[in-house]
Order: sequence, then C-alpha cells, then structure tokens
Amino acid sequence: MGKGDHGQLTRSLGLRHVFALSTGAMLSSGLFLLPGLAAAKAGPAAVLAYLLAGLLAVPAMLSVSELATALPKAGGAYYFLERALGPAVGTVAGFGTWLSLVLKDAFAMVGMSAYLVLILDVDATTLALALIALFTLVNVVGSKASASMQLALVVVVLGVMAWFIVEGLAEAASRGFDGSNLDPFFTTGLSGVTAVIGLVFVSFGGLTKVASAGEEVEDPSRRIPLGMALSLATATVLYTLGVLVTVALVPPDVLHGDLAPIHTAAEAVLPKVGVWLVVVAALAAFSSAVNAGILAAARYPMAMARDGLLPARLGRLSRFGTP
Repeated sequence: MGKGDHGQLTRSLGLRHVFALSTGAMLSSGLFLLPGLAAAKAGPAAVLAYLLAGLLAVPAMLSVSELATALPKAGGAYYFLERALGPAVGTVAGFGTWLSLVLKDAFAMVGMSAYLVLILDVDATTLALALIALFTLVNVVGSKASASMQLALVVVVLGVMAWFIVEGLAEAASRGFDGSNLDPFFTTGLSGVTAVIGLVFVSFGGLTKVASAGEEVEDPSRRIPLGMALSLATATVLYTLGVLVTVALVPPDVLHGDLAPIHTAAEAVLPKVGVWLVVVAALAAFSSAVNAGILAAARYPMAMARDGLLPARLGRLSRFGTP
C-alpha cells in the first residue's frame, strides 16, 4: 500500500477484505472455547442465546456502518466520538478501545493454547509471541497484505466448519431429538439464556473493528455496510449451527468442562483428518482475530496523533504507507 498524497492512507481494501476482517475478528473464543461454558449455564438453550446475541448485534452494526460510511477515517470509535463530543470523550474512547483490542488479542493467544496442545508439544507462550511478531510484521508491510492473509485464514475456518456442521447435523438428525442431548432444551429457564446472551455477545464485538480501517476501504459507502452485514450473517449462522451440533453430540457432563468443545464434537462425526483440520481451523480463527486486532489497534494512536493528542510521529506513515 502506497502513501497518499497528503499522508493519507491509500484505499486498497475491497469487499472481500472488509468481510474477512469483520468475520475473522468474531470467530475465535466465542466458537471454539465458550460453547461448553455457555451450555453449563443454559443447557441446550445456549443455541438460542447465540442466535439472539447475533440479532442484538444488528443495531450496533447499523450504527457503526452508518458512521463509517459518513466518516470513513482511520480511528473508528475515537474519530466518531471526538468529532461528536469533543477531545476529552474522544481521548477516553481512543485509549479505551486501543487497550481493549490489545487485551483481546492477548486473550485470543491464550485461548489458542487450548487447541495447540492437541497437535503440538510446544511452549504456547513462545509460539504466541512469535505469531504476534509475524502479524505485526505483516501489518507493517501493508494493510492489504494483512487483509489478504486474513482472507486466507477466514476461508480455512469457514471451509472446515462447514464440513463439521454438515456432518454434525446429519449425525444429530439420525439420533433424533430424544436420542441427542437436546432434551430437555431449557434446563435453567430463561434466566440461563439471558446470562449466556451477555456472555457470548462480546464475541460479536469484533464486527465493528473494520471501522478503524474505513480510510483504506475502496468505495466505503457501499462496501463497509455490505461487508459488515454479510459478516454478521455468516458469523451468526456459523455460531448457531456450530453450537447446535456441539450441544447435540457431546454429553453434558463432558461438554460443561471442555475448553476445546468443537474438537470433542468433531471426534464424534469426522474422520481423523477432519478432527485435525478442526484444530487447524481453530488456530486459524484465533490467528485471524489477533491479526484483525493488530490492524485495528494501530489506527487509534495514528488518529489521535493527527489531532495533536499524541506525539506527531505516531501520526506519520512508514515507507510502506502504514501507521
């Protein structure tokens, strides 16, 4: 990505990149770690909680896509709030969002270890640091390079999970409602469902990360809203069906304490190579979440430096045209 004429980021991200950044930012712990914890609180009705959480994310998607369309600038939430409510609120939002992205990336790398130990005998901390260094390097080279890598990771996740869901639904259907683990469906009542909605709603928060890269999206008035809508629809379907298969196939006493529930469910329906690919998909999902987080986080200090709230050097572009 080249440098713009006035130090502006160049528009080089297409619809597929917007979709990949938003989708990859959502599909990590919510799908590969939390189903067991969610089922422990709500039973099989955790499936309904995931669906409702996705629907509740629609207003946030509409609001952010509208703002990103009207103000397609680097900085996302910081830029919107600073322009609307002033520097004080903008500064709090900028630092707060940046810190949340950093911490979420750290959490994703910790979550990755739950799947990594299933296939490799390596030190998880060392590998996590190496991967963060790799993603940082790719983001320095250019946002398009980062987004292209993101697209590849998301394709892996979607392809493997589609196979898992198709085979899992077929197995669950052959067992029937009574033969699966779906009966009774509401084991803790609506209170359990409500609690799980709050637990998993955070997983959809990655949807809005792409707004921080709005300055780099081609035709942002069309591609940002469409990319976010396609991403939310895809994630909601994948979450709902993936959790349905997992809850239906894995016995409750096993599922509720399982930190790799998708892997456990895959062992019931997929051949050995399929189970291995599910682990690869989980690693790709956590990696895509970290990559999207690094890309988004880098734009906040840049936007704040442009407004004089941070040292000017943080607002300059590198020779690759990146923050």
